[in-house]
Amino acid sequence: MVMLKCEIQLGGFKKMFKIKHWLWCFITIILLTSPTWAITEENTVEVAPLITAVEFRGNFNVPDKIVSDAIFSRVGESLSQTKVRTDIKSIYSLGYFKDVTVAFEKYFYGTKVVYMCVENPAIAGISIEGNSAIPTTQILAIMRTATKKVLNFRFLQEDIKAINQLYQDKGYSMAHVIDTSMDETNNHLTIKILEGKVESIAIEGNELTQNYVIMREIDTKVGDVFNEQVFAKDLRRVYNLGFFSEVIPNVQPGSTMDKIIVVLNVKETRSNTVNFGGGYGEREGMFGFIDLSINNLFGTARGLLIRGQAGQQLQTYQFKYTDPWFIPERLGARTAFSFKRWYTIGQELYISTQNETSNGGEISFGKSLSDELKTSLTMGIERVEPYQTATFEPYDSNTIGFSVSYDTRDFWLNPSSGVMYSLALKQGWKNAVSANTTFFKATPDLNWFFPIIKNQVLALHLGLGAATTYVPISELYWCGGANSVRGYSPSETRIGRLKIIGNIEYRLNFNDTFQGVFFVDFGDAWDTGGITTSRFMTGWGPGVRLNTPLGPIRLDYGVGAGRTFSEGIIHFSIGQAF
Repeated sequence: MVMLKCEIQLGGFKKMFKIKHWLWCFITIILLTSPTWAITEENTVEVAPLITAVEFRGNFNVPDKIVSDAIFSRVGESLSQTKVRTDIKSIYSLGYFKDVTVAFEKYFYGTKVVYMCVENPAIAGISIEGNSAIPTTQILAIMRTATKKVLNFRFLQEDIKAINQLYQDKGYSMAHVIDTSMDETNNHLTIKILEGKVESIAIEGNELTQNYVIMREIDTKVGDVFNEQVFAKDLRRVYNLGFFSEVIPNVQPGSTMDKIIVVLNVKETRSNTVNFGGGYGEREGMFGFIDLSINNLFGTARGLLIRGQAGQQLQTYQFKYTDPWFIPERLGARTAFSFKRWYTIGQELYISTQNETSNGGEISFGKSLSDELKTSLTMGIERVEPYQTATFEPYDSNTIGFSVSYDTRDFWLNPSSGVMYSLALKQGWKNAVSANTTFFKATPDLNWFFPIIKNQVLALHLGLGAATTYVPISELYWCGGANSVRGYSPSETRIGRLKIIGNIEYRLNFNDTFQGVFFVDFGDAWDTGGITTSRFMTGWGPGVRLNTPLGPIRLDYGVGAGRTFSEGIIHFSIGQAF
C-alpha cells in the first residue's frame, strides 16, 4: 500500500496528514466534482468550495497582517460569497485603499482567494489653510496622517474630528474643517479650515452708557477669531459694571462665510439716585440724611458719592470719586482710581464708645493683572480729636495698604458660582504728642459660592484678621451685628486685635427680584491668645433679599445663642453679607 504525505496550511498552522492512496483519490474526486459558485465584480466563476490559500496583492506599503486581520475568510473554511463581500468592505474600511477587487485561482485541490488592492498614494506634503488662531505645527502634531505615509481615509476623518475638537477645547466654537483635497499630480494633501472671524461688534439698547465704556470691557476685537471663552469673560465684565439688568449676545452671519457679526443687546438699569429722608437706626438714634449717588456719571462709568447725615449720635459728611479706567493711555487698561474724603463728628464706628471728630481722606489705585487677579494700593491720612466730654489724646493716623484678590464669581452683586479670595495688608503710623507708634494688620478673607440645583446657592465665608499692638480703635476688628455674626445688638459687639468670622448661607432665588436666605454665623474678636471655640458668638435665622439697581436690599432676622426665636434682632442693610 502506497502512503502519501501531504501538507495543507489551515488558518496559519501547518498540519501533517498521512492518507492512504485510495482515500486521497476519493477526496480529490469529491473536490473536483463538487463545485461552488463565486461572484466577482465582473462575472460569475465556478470554484472549488474549500479555501486553500488567501493572498493579498498590490499592498506594497501596507503589511499583509493589517489586511489579513480585517477579513473573515480563513484557509480551511468553505468559500462563502457573503464573507468575501464582507471582506472587501472590511479592507476598504481600513482606509488605505482606493480600490479592492477579488479573484479566485485553483490552488492545491481547492481555491486561492486573491484580494487585489490599489493603495492610496504616499503623502508627499501636508498644508493647513485658513488657520490663524492655532499654529500649523500644533495641528499637525495631533494628526495621525503624516508625510511619507500612505493616505488613510479613516485616519484623515479622525484627524478632522480631532482638529475640530482642538478648536472647540480652546474656545473657538465657530471654527471647523470645511474641506480636504489631494493633488494627484504631486500627492500633496490640503486641509482647509474656516475659523469664523469677527467682522464687526455692535452695541444696542444703551441710552445713557457711552459705547466706549462697554467696548473697552470687551477683549474680543474686530478681526479676531471668535472665542466663546474670551467672549464669556467679556459678557461677565460688562454685566459686572452694574449698569445693566440684561446683557444678551447675538451672533449673526457676516458678509462672507468665514466672518461673523457680534451684536450685544443691553438693558440699562437705574444707576444714579438721589435719596433723602430720616429715621431711627440701631446705632444712630434719630437721624436725617441726604445722599447723591452717581455710579455712571454722564455714562462714563465714573462714580460720584456725596453724603450728609446728622443725628443724635453721629454727624458725617462724605465725598467719594471713582474712575475704573484712570488715564489708560499712560497707566494701561483697567487701572482704577478712587478718592475719598470724610468728616465725622460723634460715634462714627459701629463698635466705638468714644466721641470723636475724624477728619481724613484716602486715595487708592487698583490694577487688574488678569480677569481674576487684582491688586490695589491705598494711602490714607486722618486726624482724630476728642469731642465733647471725651478725654483721649488727639492723634494723627497715616496708613498705607496693599491688597490682592482672586475673583472668579460670575456676578459680583449676587454670585451663584465661583470664589473670592483676598488678602489685605496695612501698615500704619499713629502720631501723638506723648508718643509715636506703629501698627500692622493682615486680613485674609475667603468666600465660596456653590450652585446646588436650579436657583439655589450655598455660600460660605471665612474672615480672619490679626493686628499688632497700638492699633487705633478705628482699626480694631469687631464681631457681632449685621455684617458679621447676626442676632446681636450694637451693645453686645466684641472688639479686638484678632478675629475669626464664619458665615454659611443657603440662598434661594424665587425670581430675578426676590431671594430667600437661611444663615448660620459664628465668630469672635479678642486681643490675646489663640482661638477658643467655646467663646464663639453664634447666630442663625432667615432673611430676604430684594434686588434693586443699588444692589440687594438685605433684611435678616438673627437669633443669637441661647435665645428664643421671638428674641431675635432685625438687621437691615444694602448688599449681600459677603
